[in-house]
Amino acid sequence: MIQTASGLAADVRWNGANARTPFARCHGCELRGSQLCRVIQDERLFGTHPPVLRRFGRGKRIVGQGEASGFLGVIRRGYARRSVIKVSGNRILVGLAMPGDIVGGLAEREHDHDFEAATDVEICTYDSGTVKQQLEINPRLRRVMLREIDHQHHRTLGLLWHNGTLTSRERIIAFLVRAVAFMPTEPLPDGGLVLSMEIDRGDWADLTNTAVETISRTLRYLEEKDLVTSLTPYRFRVRDLDLLAIIAGVEPPARRLGKGGLSKRMETHFGAVNSDKRMTAVNALARGAHRVNDVMKPVSVQKRGLAKRRPEDVQEEIRD
Repeated sequence: MIQTASGLAADVRWNGANARTPFARCHGCELRGSQLCRVIQDERLFGTHPPVLRRFGRGKRIVGQGEASGFLGVIRRGYARRSVIKVSGNRILVGLAMPGDIVGGLAEREHDHDFEAATDVEICTYDSGTVKQQLEINPRLRRVMLREIDHQHHRTLGLLWHNGTLTSRERIIAFLVRAVAFMPTEPLPDGGLVLSMEIDRGDWADLTNTAVETISRTLRYLEEKDLVTSLTPYRFRVRDLDLLAIIAGVEPPARRLGKGGLSKRMETHFGAVNSDKRMTAVNALARGAHRVNDVMKPVSVQKRGLAKRRPEDVQEEIRD
């Protein structure tokens, strides 16, 4: 079945060559959550089927609050939001699920939030029967699940810390910095990068406990300071990621520039892609990825010698 314009979910089942080669499409997957598929594949139980690829259109509810998902899976492409509705009717975003995240749950577990597609989403899913059977006899799967719970717990704590201690401007800039670790990026020869913001401004505002107008003002401020250039409403040229992190008062994401660990095909298509294997996979799966050289000329940016200056001095200088 193909995704329809109405945004209904679609199941893409395995057939033909894939049916003769179980888990064929899992081979070579570098997303963090692919370990779930590997531990299920290695525990060869009778009746265990390859995952079903399910697609959800932007805005489609995947699991409602108080409902059981009936599946466990890995987000292959796209982003999904976890949200709750207050008594006042206002929505609160409590998290963002991204490529490589394990989502869903056990058949008897009810969700305490709505789980919706923030973009078009693809999830490799296993039915609840398979998951229950594997959990009973597969200790590796239980370890994977505990690690994922811990990972998502610490991510939620980080979101709470940012929203509770940073100013509105700092929260918006901090999200820009963190997005480099899980959204498509394109490296530039001068050390900068182009970030593609996959979610819309409303979700960005809700995740940072701000307003869309505040995001627009912050982006204009960064453009005036020659730190970020808006190529389109959702594509930003970041000239100095480390400086942005200092302004926001957060740590820059761990990035590894260079060609280590990349396949020849990915190096040719993306150049020296930053970050680890997870980020390489996110870039490779991004729809419509293209090189920035086609739309703008590289600009040389002089480094500012940040290592010799205190973060608070740099913040004060930028504010001035």
